Amino acid sequence: MEKLEFTREEIYKLVWDEPLSRLARKYNISDNGLRKICKKQNIPLPRMGHWQKVKYGYKTTEIKLPKVSVDPGKITLCFRDMDGNYVEAVESPIAKHKKELEKSEKLEFKVPLEITTLDPLIRHAQKSLLSGKHYQYDCQEIFCTARGEISISVTKPNIERALLFMDTLIKLLRRRKHDIQIVENTTYAIVDGEKFKIYLRERKGMTKAPSPYGGSYSINSYYAKGILTFVHEIYSWRKKEWVDGKHKIEEKLLDILTYFEITAKEIKEIRIENEKRRIHEQEEERIRKLIIEQKRIEIVKFKSLIKQANNWKQAMIIREYLAALDNYPVLTDERKEWLKWAKIKIEWFDPFTWANDEILDDNDRNKLIAELTETPMPNHQFGWR
Repeated sequence: MEKLEFTREEIYKLVWDEPLSRLARKYNISDNGLRKICKKQNIPLPRMGHWQKVKYGYKTTEIKLPKVSVDPGKITLCFRDMDGNYVEAVESPIAKHKKELEKSEKLEFKVPLEITTLDPLIRHAQKSLLSGKHYQYDCQEIFCTARGEISISVTKPNIERALLFMDTLIKLLRRRKHDIQIVENTTYAIVDGEKFKIYLRERKGMTKAPSPYGGSYSINSYYAKGILTFVHEIYSWRKKEWVDGKHKIEEKLLDILTYFEITAKEIKEIRIENEKRRIHEQEEERIRKLIIEQKRIEIVKFKSLIKQANNWKQAMIIREYLAALDNYPVLTDERKEWLKWAKIKIEWFDPFTWANDEILDDNDRNKLIAELTETPMPNHQFGWR
């Protein structure tokens, strides 16, 4: 397998762009192994809770990479297998995708030396920048495109260079069936349906001068540094940047396109996983509520069973009482009439019979049962004197 080699700066960028667990899967290395590499090379790692804050949009502080006296050179990623042997790392999805794009004959990553046929978006940007009507309020030598146009802010010497770079990027995206959209004065690269906020800026430097009004106050003034930066703004405080350095941003178009396509794929995968998790949690919640409702129904039914059993028991007591009265040796006509009435009412009350009554109905029975449940029945309730 091909070894994957990184500079110390590249490893630092990796561990601050993505969690160790995700890097471990991507580069086929254990997260503990990657942690050891960072410790050995004095590469700071995000503190506990960093990625949770990032997830919910909170601002985080990135620890700067400290300088070292000796450059460690290239760092090879590898991991130990179950037997403890070192195994070479497999090619990462990023490296693999980058090679696939590089081999494509339909893609041209080289920025032309002069302006030929421009994309309509770039033609509008060209007119806007050359007009000199729009500039940054704090640095008037940096000209900007107008509202509703592709976002570019550069000095006059860098206008042509910026236009050529953005024109080439737009054509690359469209050849890959992606697009550029401007929504409410914000420029987006639309890659596989995912929106990435982008802009091209010339970096500024700052100088301080004493205030003409005296005192300890100073006035900040800004100047253009001539360094172009292509930015994907993730949050207002978190950005992915490609900056002029040893290699100009024109040489980084392959890296930019690779980043957007791989990131778009990862976003889709995360969304799919989140949707699966949401559906799973929704189903679990549905089952939980169903069980709660089933339990509630069972309890209601069982309470009804207890109530009926108690009513039956009460009816049995009354029947025994009436049977005893039947056998009483001396019964007056009044008592016989009362006994006849009581036998009719017990048929109406007994849950085994629940016979119809000329006067009392089901509501009366339910009300009576409720009263008997709440208040103990007096001994003389059904008695006779």
